[in-house]
Amino acid sequence: MSSAWNFIYIFGISIALFLFLLILSKRQKSAADKILTVWFFFAFFDLILIGLYGSGQIQKMPKLFGWELPFPYMHGPFLYLYIVFVSGQQRYTWRYLIHFIPAIAVAFALALSLPTAVVEHNGLYHLAVEYDLLFTLMETGFVLSGLIYITLSLFLLYRHKRNIVRQFSNTEKINLDWMRYLIWGMGAIWLAIIFARIPAVMFPVITLFIFFIGYFGIRQVGVFTNAPISHEVLLPDTINRYTDWGETQNSAIKVEKIKYEKTRIEDPELNRIHAELRILMENQKCFNDPDLTLGDLAKLLAIPPSSLSQVINSKEGKNFYDYINSFRVETFKQLVLKPENRQYNMVSLAFECGFSSKTSFYRNFKKVTDMSPRDFLKLHKIIADG
Repeated sequence: MSSAWNFIYIFGISIALFLFLLILSKRQKSAADKILTVWFFFAFFDLILIGLYGSGQIQKMPKLFGWELPFPYMHGPFLYLYIVFVSGQQRYTWRYLIHFIPAIAVAFALALSLPTAVVEHNGLYHLAVEYDLLFTLMETGFVLSGLIYITLSLFLLYRHKRNIVRQFSNTEKINLDWMRYLIWGMGAIWLAIIFARIPAVMFPVITLFIFFIGYFGIRQVGVFTNAPISHEVLLPDTINRYTDWGETQNSAIKVEKIKYEKTRIEDPELNRIHAELRILMENQKCFNDPDLTLGDLAKLLAIPPSSLSQVINSKEGKNFYDYINSFRVETFKQLVLKPENRQYNMVSLAFECGFSSKTSFYRNFKKVTDMSPRDFLKLHKIIADG
């Protein structure tokens, strides 16, 4: 084993062990934290076996030979389940264990076949020729498993982004980079496996992945620390399917309407809640809070988030994000037209209305008015500042 390989080997295993111990020591671990803890535990042993395999030392260890194969079947499910729980999309707990059946099946097959599949020649152990097909199928299987779970994880991330828009009035502070890095990092590993299935490539790629996961995970609030989350992301089922009603009117949504007809609020109750919502927004100016969420507003009205979501979508034809930001835009238009506010630049006025960034302000203003803030000011013969 060369000195460079030694360094990469020790570095990769050390980082994996460090991250495992770091998250293991985290207090009050969530379900997602526990999944990540177990994942790093298996990743640590996987790196050891890959390193032994790449250095050729595995050929001197008949009891370990071949046992690197079940681990790749586990990384895809761990990635998928971590994204499920960290994004709040879980529906059940124990039934998720079925995702690990392929890994268990491979381990069982190895336990049965390895005693006769591994043969010794000149003091080194290798695979008997008659078992080549079986092991090739196992290797092909974990490649397919990885690709499937990366695709499923990307879908979960897409759905999570939509769920956030339905619940948060400002999305700029919600950083999804951590989940993106996990998914794309795993994708890079699988590409390395597909196009260069040799340890000299695989091990450095996996080591770099673990290093960057550690780097970005430590920077991401709440992954390896006990930092509190400012706002809870409600489960999609909690706010139900009616959040799509204001976004599209296609046939699929009409099917959902029929499916969930029994859970709908009757029109008189919808009208009552809608009237209370309008009064609340006009009197308390809730939209001025840049961190306002669907759950926060539902608490003020003393109703379930699902009911509030249904009212906004059915009565306003908008999702929560667009509904709140439309109030912010209209309030900004009122403020900027007042002569006494000419001394302030428009971005400071936008922040006063609840926007959290210049980008968010410009994007939502354009969406609501079909013109930029500067064009609006020019239309009213106001000199733009800021």
